[in-house]
Amino acid sequence: MIPFIVLVPVLIAMILVFLLRDKYAKYIALLGSLIGLALFPFIRTGTSSITWFSLGNYTFDVVASIANLNLLLLGIISVIAPLIILYSFGYMDRRSEQKRFYMELLAFDVAMLTFAMSGSFLTLFIAWEFLSITSYLLIGFWNQKEKVAKAARKALTIVLIGDLAILGSMAIVWNLYGTFTFSNIFASASQSPQLLLAMVLMLIAIMTKSAQFPFHEWLPDAMEGPTPVSAFLHSTTMVKAGVFAFIVMLPLFTVTKLSVVVSIISIITVIIATLNATKELHIKKVIAYSTIQELGLMLFAASSGAVVAAVYFFFAQSFYKALLFFSAGAAMNANGSEDLNRMSGMKSNRWILITTLFGVLSLAGFIPFDGFFSNVAIGHAFSSNIEVYVILSIISFLTSFYIFRWFLLNKREGNIEVTLKYKMQPRSMIMSMGILASLTLVASIAYVYMPGFLTSQTHYSLGHLIIPGIGMSQYGFGFVDALFETVVIALGALTSYTVFIKKKKLSHNVLYYIVYSSVIINKIYMYVSRFVYEISEGVALLDIYISDLFDDIGRGIFGAGTSMRKLANGKVNTYALAFYVGVIVIAILLYMVG
Repeated sequence: MIPFIVLVPVLIAMILVFLLRDKYAKYIALLGSLIGLALFPFIRTGTSSITWFSLGNYTFDVVASIANLNLLLLGIISVIAPLIILYSFGYMDRRSEQKRFYMELLAFDVAMLTFAMSGSFLTLFIAWEFLSITSYLLIGFWNQKEKVAKAARKALTIVLIGDLAILGSMAIVWNLYGTFTFSNIFASASQSPQLLLAMVLMLIAIMTKSAQFPFHEWLPDAMEGPTPVSAFLHSTTMVKAGVFAFIVMLPLFTVTKLSVVVSIISIITVIIATLNATKELHIKKVIAYSTIQELGLMLFAASSGAVVAAVYFFFAQSFYKALLFFSAGAAMNANGSEDLNRMSGMKSNRWILITTLFGVLSLAGFIPFDGFFSNVAIGHAFSSNIEVYVILSIISFLTSFYIFRWFLLNKREGNIEVTLKYKMQPRSMIMSMGILASLTLVASIAYVYMPGFLTSQTHYSLGHLIIPGIGMSQYGFGFVDALFETVVIALGALTSYTVFIKKKKLSHNVLYYIVYSSVIINKIYMYVSRFVYEISEGVALLDIYISDLFDDIGRGIFGAGTSMRKLANGKVNTYALAFYVGVIVIAILLYMVG
């Protein structure tokens, strides 16, 4: 089946939502996403292209390439999208908001599906831009709130840097190879200064999209958007777009030897995000920092050669991350707050409590959840490098610590009002959480089949992305690694419980600014923004003065012309006077020049 066919039901649903009455919007959106999911099993690997336009001897095609990696991402999106919409049935309860919300959500879904099947720079760029636009609209959905508008503008500003970078990268690649198709570029790629520059620009785009240091702070701020949007952003393509693009273009990053740079940047991001998550008190921002941490780990693993481990992590993270955001949305509804210190009452609804616990155990890395296998896979890949292994173990400990802190604060005894609100949570929200909770266990099975799935074919597989000598050999399950991982995360959970009981807080001292680095990053962003704003103000003032100067000159010339027209009145005396005045002026000028 032509891969673009999966876009059709979602596009039709988007059009129908626009045309029909508000009360039908959510049902149409759900039906469109379910039909897209039903069509997914019929997609086959291969390449399709549609000619967009021609310019001289050059033809620009929109290329859809379906390798097993693309199928994996398409599958994640197709499964998560209906669950997001189902959850939104209960969360987005204002009918006046529903038409716009579901239209934007479906547009975002179309952009993600298109991105997942990108077979060329051109297709990737088109989808990349639509992801930026639709994510801006969704993050800023409640734009009447000042914080929301600022968060959406910040996200768009930082992502725009990457958009310009990828455009520059495309120009260089076209100049080098005369094509945008990935397979053609990979076949003829070789080390050169031009390709190095192109991939540096591409790396900037990846860092902005996947929220890597120093561009990472837009993602926690984006939590001002509706919770279903947060779940969609973090579990599917938007923030993973950079990771996906990096894995697809790994041959080019390997040729240019930029993989080492990616490893350094990603491990810095992981450390910063982990420390921020241990201090953050906003219920959704804790999960947002955990996403930044996970994206960094994916890039670190892929850039170091553990590609299959990175891809499995890419897959497994989707389900428990959406689940945790769903849980956060339920907690915010019940408590009327976003502050973890004010959260309580989750245990009054056993279904929400159990499903949330599944998500927490999965993120922390407890067996038999998919998070356990992703942690073990990455840990095993670096078991021979003691320094990296120690860092990853500390990260696992802190991850378990902060996510159990998050859970324990939500689990406290709530008052009667909170208890009643928890018990009255909409069934659609609980149902979607239950499905995701089961998927955190089902996804564990994929750990065994992932290597074979990704390398089962020659042309349309990850085979050409596996770096010789590592890649596949780093993917495995070591009993010692699994046992050590279990001990580390159990200690993290125990420490979290102990600290929670003591209720110790981190004061705003030097340690605070070291641990909670978002304070520094946001300050830098504010100063840079202020600097750019002042420059813009200066340019605007200069423009005004120059414009006024030209206006004055124009008015002067117009006035002179008007006065001269008055002299042309047809009277001989006037012309004679003008003649004599002219002769006198010429005589004076001749005298002055000798």
